[in-house]
Amino acid sequence: MSTQSRVLVVGDVIDDVVARVEMPLRPNTDTPARILRESGGSAANTAVWLAAEGVHVDFVGRVGHFDAQRFEVEFAGAGVTAHLEHDTQLATGTIVIVVEGAIRSMLSDRGANAELDPTRIPLALLESASVVHLTGYSIFHHHTPELMTSFITSAQSAGCRVMVDASSSGFLQDFGVERFVDLIAGADILRCNEDEAAILSGASDVPQAVGILAKRFPVVVATLGSEGALVWEDGTLTHVPAAPIEEMVDPTGAGDSFNAGILAGLASGGSVVQAAHRAAEISAKCVTQLGARP
Repeated sequence: MSTQSRVLVVGDVIDDVVARVEMPLRPNTDTPARILRESGGSAANTAVWLAAEGVHVDFVGRVGHFDAQRFEVEFAGAGVTAHLEHDTQLATGTIVIVVEGAIRSMLSDRGANAELDPTRIPLALLESASVVHLTGYSIFHHHTPELMTSFITSAQSAGCRVMVDASSSGFLQDFGVERFVDLIAGADILRCNEDEAAILSGASDVPQAVGILAKRFPVVVATLGSEGALVWEDGTLTHVPAAPIEEMVDPTGAGDSFNAGILAGLASGGSVVQAAHRAAEISAKCVTQLGARP
């Protein structure tokens, strides 16, 4: 991969508490569960998957001051070059994830992520990258989400392509669809799942939804779970099949790992369709393990 360029990932860092249950939750009493505590965050997960693929990746995020050293050590151990802001007022964000088969329910506290300031990112990081990745999570609860619009413009002025993950159908509705689309309107690539595509476009048919979104974004990638993904690129809609898996263990991180595959492919100079095939393979690897990271 000698011709591979760097990727800059900007966004959320989270402490995940993942509870996998084998029976329906029982109110007001105990339910047996397998519980895993690990570091997460959509953007942070993507950065770690990128490093595992051998991609040179810089990550920018914000954590509670007392957690900063722990995260710096973790990122370095994963091969990610991290540039972390230290928040002395807010704690690191936390998410409790309840996994019931292929269904996930998430309880989110964004914490320090809401104060991430992209205007502090050194120009040198942008100039060394070919692709920049952002998530909706960095916008939905940010104290000044308009900063992300300015950052997209700055990244493109430095020669980067910008990909944005829509991230959450629930938070999209809470935030406001048109407001979100207007804020990320300059992005080169929109990545969403089928539920997010429907909310963003107003169309329940996924190919139709992608076609509508393609009028606002040059490239659209919509994941379809076990059915693979649809990619709109250069005026053509392409179906990319999912990679086969033996057993679904935990869907947490599937989208983040898919994003890593897209970014890795772009960093290697491939088309988005080519990158989506690589993304499908990485995502299939992710869901056969417990937890969101390799």
